[in-house]
Amino acid sequence: MATVQVACSVLGGPPREAPREPPREQGAGFRRLWARLCALRPDDSSASRTEIHLVLDQLISENYREGCGLAPEDVSTLLVQACRVVPLNQNHLVSKVSQLIHHLLNTLQLPMSG
Repeated sequence: MATVQVACSVLGGPPREAPREPPREQGAGFRRLWARLCALRPDDSSASRTEIHLVLDQLISENYREGCGLAPEDVSTLLVQACRVVPLNQNHLVSKVSQLIHHLLNTLQLPMSG
């Protein structure tokens, strides 16, 4: 499911509802970063790129573990939002999103379907 949703958002799929906040039982760090990422809008300004860098770095450095309560749907929604806000002409940010995808899917052992 994650593959299809991420690909759709990158290719300009239909607009989606604003992401819902993840459940309270998940870590406070994840909820805080979730809110920061969801507050961002696609923008190629220097300030926006800096904020995206910071949020992605923090998401990558979070201590995720299998069974930590993150639902695959929440991770998928987070990754879709990351793909939406990263300008495709910013190779370093695109690389960071790829790193985040790899990190989350491997660390949490989430299934991929397409």
